[in-house]
Amino acid sequence: MNDRTRTIPSICFECHSRCGVLLEVKDGKLVGVKGDRTHPFSNGYTCPKGRAAMEIIYHTDRITRPLVNIGKKGAPRFEETSWDNALSVIAEKLLDAREHWGAESVVLGSGTTRGMAPYLNRFLSVFGSPNFMAPSNMSGGPIVVGSSATCGFALIDPDYAATSCMILWAHNPEASWPGLYMHDIRQGLKNSAKLIVIDPRGTHLAKKADHWLQIRPGTDVALALCFINYIIENNLYDKAFVEQWTVGFEQLKAHVAPFTIERCAQITWIPPEQIKAAASTFASAPRACIGPGMGGVCQANDAFDLNRSLTILSAITGNLDTRGGNLNCRPPTGKRSCYGPDYSAFNNLPKEQAQKKLGLDTYPLLEFIPIPSPPQAIWTAVLDEKPYPVKALGLFANNSVCAYPNSARVVRVMEKLDFMFAVDYFHTPTTALADVILPAAHWTERDDVEDLLMKNHVFCQQKALDPVPECRDEKQILIDLAQKMGLDSYWQSVTEILDHRLEPVGMTFEAFKVKKKVATPIIYKGYEQKGRFRTPTGKVELYAEYLNSMGISPLPIFREPAESPVSSPDLSQDYPLILTTGGRNLVYYHSSHRNIESLHKKSPDPELQIYPQTAERLGMHEGEWVFLASPRGKIKIKIQYDRDLHPQVVHSPHGYWYGVDNGWQRVNINMLTDDQQLCPVTASVPIKALLCRVEKINQLINQGQPI
Repeated sequence: MNDRTRTIPSICFECHSRCGVLLEVKDGKLVGVKGDRTHPFSNGYTCPKGRAAMEIIYHTDRITRPLVNIGKKGAPRFEETSWDNALSVIAEKLLDAREHWGAESVVLGSGTTRGMAPYLNRFLSVFGSPNFMAPSNMSGGPIVVGSSATCGFALIDPDYAATSCMILWAHNPEASWPGLYMHDIRQGLKNSAKLIVIDPRGTHLAKKADHWLQIRPGTDVALALCFINYIIENNLYDKAFVEQWTVGFEQLKAHVAPFTIERCAQITWIPPEQIKAAASTFASAPRACIGPGMGGVCQANDAFDLNRSLTILSAITGNLDTRGGNLNCRPPTGKRSCYGPDYSAFNNLPKEQAQKKLGLDTYPLLEFIPIPSPPQAIWTAVLDEKPYPVKALGLFANNSVCAYPNSARVVRVMEKLDFMFAVDYFHTPTTALADVILPAAHWTERDDVEDLLMKNHVFCQQKALDPVPECRDEKQILIDLAQKMGLDSYWQSVTEILDHRLEPVGMTFEAFKVKKKVATPIIYKGYEQKGRFRTPTGKVELYAEYLNSMGISPLPIFREPAESPVSSPDLSQDYPLILTTGGRNLVYYHSSHRNIESLHKKSPDPELQIYPQTAERLGMHEGEWVFLASPRGKIKIKIQYDRDLHPQVVHSPHGYWYGVDNGWQRVNINMLTDDQQLCPVTASVPIKALLCRVEKINQLINQGQPI
């Protein structure tokens, strides 16, 4: 390596694992990405997305100039413009919406990546709107809400490395979180930890598990309540913890009594002996933890109750906030962490204005355990102007058309908006509906502070190279836009922003670049030191009396999926297969980077995973393109045999659209998914359990390619 090459340690942000990387820069250009073996979580691991950073940065399709649409929505004609003009157009439109419809008529949203929450929330608070939109209701939010409502903290930090038994509940970390979780999982398994996997699909981890419970999609709450019932009935629960640190045990015991193993087996399609064996293994382990899938337990019509149930399961076995159990980690940045209260609308806006946050009228618990406004609440405000109109939307790294369920409805929303701007690397079906597009800096081209889901750590994401002209750091975009709009109380520089984030740590970002990471000690059984859990009663709310006042059941309830052979038998005559969607693909992060050649080669087409005999019974063969239909629409997809699936269940990945004309309509699974039967507490979307059918395509026009 010659003298002109520098190696800069940083944090990859091609997904939320945020693995440690060493960036090799020569003559101002990125020439290599390697894993950082000193990183405490990833330990030198990098995935194909991280290794593709050079392709992404220097791709010929990358948006590198601000664009304005001089055509029509749906038939755009984008023209390059100056940053000054693009920001002026956005500023004028947002200020006009505020003047005529109120600040709440403006919504800013982000995808699940790039860590924009604190910066967007602060901007909105200065502007006057409480409406920050993110896909939290379908990714992590129900875990936070359900477990926090029960024990006062989120069930997101399983202590895999030190456990005796781990449950991966609707969780496939090899594909979704390899850099964050897999090192610790392997360490736990090496130390003889038992592995229980709850998943309708035969993932690699499922097939090596001590207990793989192949559950019928959408019946997870029934299984969790059955586990609880079995543990109580057989006196396998931690009596000392239950007596001292919980409330409502007798109500819980009576509530779960009907969920016998025999009844649960009928509901879930899991053999009764398998349920009994797995529940016994978990309850008998000296230390046990539950790893809930960030999407898997957050995409159901009873997601709140599922996450309440999982928290209760951890609690009654004495595994909350303990070594080898589910930890209560706090980021060193405290109230200034990514979703910290210092940036919340409820702490920065007048109460009357904060109460206008979209979703609160339907989901009142979100005021007390705040997650962003669910997209479906935004859509209603745009289309029906209820509870008030939304007129302008700004999206940061958010391909809403493909990322959210019921894509046809999402498109109607964006066509009705008075104004929309988008900030992204590449054109997507969503940017095609924007009035202005701004080019974003890549994560290698910006400085940032990373603490979201980083357990007890905060990491430095250090800028390695200058942005490709004329791309800008999103934080700088917000600063420039605030200045255009006269929002003088917004931050004045990126340095000021990052120093503000790090103030609880007691250092500036300049010093942090040298330190690279900060960790606070993990405190076990912190409730003993404090004498309470952070709940209304100070104890774990097995029966949460306070929820009654909000019209929410104080005990977790199993709801049959709105579409299933049980709840809609007539519909299942036309749509006889159960569709579960959204299993992660290591090659991609949701719908992003589908145009990156090295990634696209690995997974070019959407594939319907189906039991071979089921496909053959329908006259279909592996590799054949077919129609997949639901009550909401029809797309084309390629058959892929999966001998580990239940014959009545099929799985489809999400995020496919690239490389096909009108791909968002023709190969995008979210043309088939539903956004109506939401979880009544968290607005979670029911995309893991739907009904579908598979249809042949006319052989004369089926030449092995999507039509």
